[in-house]
Amino acid sequence: MKPSHKNRPSRLALAGLSLGVSALLGSSLVSCASSSDSASTATAQTQDQPNIMMILMDDLGYSDLGPYGGEVETPNLAALTQDSAQFTDFHTTPLCAPTRASLMTGQDRHQVGLGSMEGLTPPGVPETTPGYKGSLEGDFTGIAELLGDNGYDTYQVGKWHLGGDEGQTPQDLGFDQNFTLYDAGASYFSDGHRLFDRPVEPVDTVIHERNGEILDELPDDFFSTRSYTDEMLQMVDQSVEADQPFFGYLAYTAPHDPLHVENEELIEQYLDVYLDKNFEDLRNERIQRMVELGLIDQAQDIRWVDGTPEWDSLTAGQQRDLAYRMAVYAAVIHEADEQIGRVIDRLKETGEYDNTVIAVVSDNGAAASTQLNYLGFGSEGWHEEAYPRMGDMEVYGQQGSFPSIGLPLAQVSSGPYFQAKNTLFEGGTRVPAIIKTPSTDGDHEHRLVDTFAHITDLYPTFADYAGADLGSAGNLLGDSAKPLLDGTSETIGDDEFGWEHFGHRSYRAGDWKLIFTPEPMGGTGEYALYNLAEDPGETLDVIADHPDIARELEEKWERYAEDNGVAVVEFEDVNAGAQTAADNWYAMDWADGTEATDNE
Repeated sequence: MKPSHKNRPSRLALAGLSLGVSALLGSSLVSCASSSDSASTATAQTQDQPNIMMILMDDLGYSDLGPYGGEVETPNLAALTQDSAQFTDFHTTPLCAPTRASLMTGQDRHQVGLGSMEGLTPPGVPETTPGYKGSLEGDFTGIAELLGDNGYDTYQVGKWHLGGDEGQTPQDLGFDQNFTLYDAGASYFSDGHRLFDRPVEPVDTVIHERNGEILDELPDDFFSTRSYTDEMLQMVDQSVEADQPFFGYLAYTAPHDPLHVENEELIEQYLDVYLDKNFEDLRNERIQRMVELGLIDQAQDIRWVDGTPEWDSLTAGQQRDLAYRMAVYAAVIHEADEQIGRVIDRLKETGEYDNTVIAVVSDNGAAASTQLNYLGFGSEGWHEEAYPRMGDMEVYGQQGSFPSIGLPLAQVSSGPYFQAKNTLFEGGTRVPAIIKTPSTDGDHEHRLVDTFAHITDLYPTFADYAGADLGSAGNLLGDSAKPLLDGTSETIGDDEFGWEHFGHRSYRAGDWKLIFTPEPMGGTGEYALYNLAEDPGETLDVIADHPDIARELEEKWERYAEDNGVAVVEFEDVNAGAQTAADNWYAMDWADGTEATDNE
């Protein structure tokens, strides 16, 4: 029998802990600013329950958006941020599917089958191990089911990545309508090519489904960022017309690779920004803007992953290649901002904006891998056929290309925080998060929120705003952020949290963070301890100075692992395969001819 909300365990209780250590995001592109005066002053019809719009970005780095220090033009998200709580210490898991599992169920990833992903498990841990199936399993109630039972229309559009078998689909989790991409990623265009081929049909293309029916093909004019927005707006319009509260889950694939752009003029626009811009300066400029925005107190010590090339060691062709990659990446984010602007504008035009909770979050940090990382999963020669324009930087972003940003630029995206997606360092789990709450008088304000928060907090937060009883929700890990967002609390639950990721370990308690990561991924190959208040860039391991704190956090991690079904792998076994894993993950697919060009 599932525990009631009143008696459900907190994050600490779930890990069997005491409070010992506390020393922690149609067709026209219309911007928010262009909304008509009449639309901006429209008054939402009074409802007991607010609408909820959850927008999830894919592999968006911490510093990519303008409100987080980025140089990419994101005016719609900037305007939304001015009406919202802007989180500076919001965390997810370090990988796509596990984060989505926690968002949809409110539980630790291991409790619902996402301790692994797509056949990837920690060393020596078979997929038959409970919690490591790689798709949804276990005892949970989907957030859409919970909200649907409380009178909400529920809509899912975009990337799902949680499995398509019985008990795993959007319909199974309570969504009334859906337009779903089941796969991890795809071409943004109508060809629908996968990241790599698979041994069963459809071999080459991803699976899109509308309301339980598999689509045989996509429209010729399909482009995922715009088309997903079209689908969500059509669904929302139905609820507005029926005067029903709605929960919309809009999960873009942007800016996951392959980086594709609909408006190629944007690439040229951003090339003017990035040509002749060295990535070391670009990172420093973002950090300085973060200081000016009040996101961090001062420029802090930073580090780069070992193996990151020095800018001056690159050929002129490689430097140009990086500029093209960054220009395409920026254009992808720019287009996502335009589409989010359409959602916001529609809410304003229909008078629903003030009565809508809007959350914009990334699923993890920026991705340091390139298409070379996918080669081991597919058939030899498949990528060359599916993406025949690989290797030509002049066509990056166009259909048939497969650009990624790669390791140096992923570290730029993380800003002052070390590392990126697929690691437990801050750059892998600390993400941008913007949450706008309802207002009865149309008066919204911006505020920075520095308290620790996690993706699992969103489930109880949405339920809290909906007035839903969490008695059927299961073993929830997070706590509602509503008291904080409403101004009646300064924290969300506690600030302790445990992670496990392919054998890597981390435990956060207040400002202290214990982490095990192999050396090739930026760790020490054993436990390291960081004081995030003094060293948010995780540059200085102080475990030798604070052995008692490290020991206490290690014990807490072990309790977390025991209580959440984590398969504990010995450090030696994780370290043994780390170099090969890092070589694959960080392999750089330089454009044709760039490595042979002399640096000028």
